[in-house]
Amino acid sequence: MIGPSHLHNHSEAVVSTQSTGNFIKHTKVQVAKISPDLTESVAKEELQQSCDNFFRENIYLAGKSITEKAVERVVDGDTILIYKKSQLILHILLEAKARNKNFRVMVVDSRPDLSGVQSCERLTAAGIPCSYVYINSCTYVMKKVTKVMLAADALLANGYVLGPVGTALIGLISSTYNKPVIVCCETYKFSERVQTDSILYNELADPDSMLKTLNEEDTPVSNWRDCPNTRLVNLVYDTTPPALVSIVITEIAELPCTSAPVVLRRGAVKM
Repeated sequence: MIGPSHLHNHSEAVVSTQSTGNFIKHTKVQVAKISPDLTESVAKEELQQSCDNFFRENIYLAGKSITEKAVERVVDGDTILIYKKSQLILHILLEAKARNKNFRVMVVDSRPDLSGVQSCERLTAAGIPCSYVYINSCTYVMKKVTKVMLAADALLANGYVLGPVGTALIGLISSTYNKPVIVCCETYKFSERVQTDSILYNELADPDSMLKTLNEEDTPVSNWRDCPNTRLVNLVYDTTPPALVSIVITEIAELPCTSAPVVLRRGAVKM
């Protein structure tokens, strides 16, 4: 029977985010609890049930609870700025629209994936007025924004928010214009890791994706591999200081970033 030690080498390849890492830890704990007297089919069934419960409690039900809290913060006349694409943020905005709240959405996007285009398509299809800008225009549109809603890939123990690269810039600009920054994050994404920069620990995406253009023409750095002193770095995440975040909405409560250690210590994150 496969044990936790067998999962370690394979899990190292997929633990790219804190949320994935917490799920792997949960799976290892459940595997260790399985009795060696069980048949393989029964053991697999128990493990599958445990994984299903994890997803139901920590993702589906947590998302519904966060949505209920976040929708209350959307008021008529709001102009809400979001960044790229987040299923949780989209669900919140669509639910607010379903409750007949009148608001606009400012979608800020950045290369190379341009996932904000999908956010615009879903929101406009639901009848929500949207504007779409690149991140370099964020300072120009920020004066029209009433609040900022961001998603997080992880909330670190020192209160820093790990999110898609560019999130920290959005937070900094929002703070400069005195706009409230609301981060929506499930508690299973809380991490005991401590980090204050984006260099010590990060994930690198395909550097060639940074070279893609609309007309697919070559760029001045298309032959970067032929230059021995040139390297393209396509970072996936960055860290946002807690001073730039107004509040974090979780399924258990609305908390400041600095409450992350309290949530971890009290066992809100179940492994």
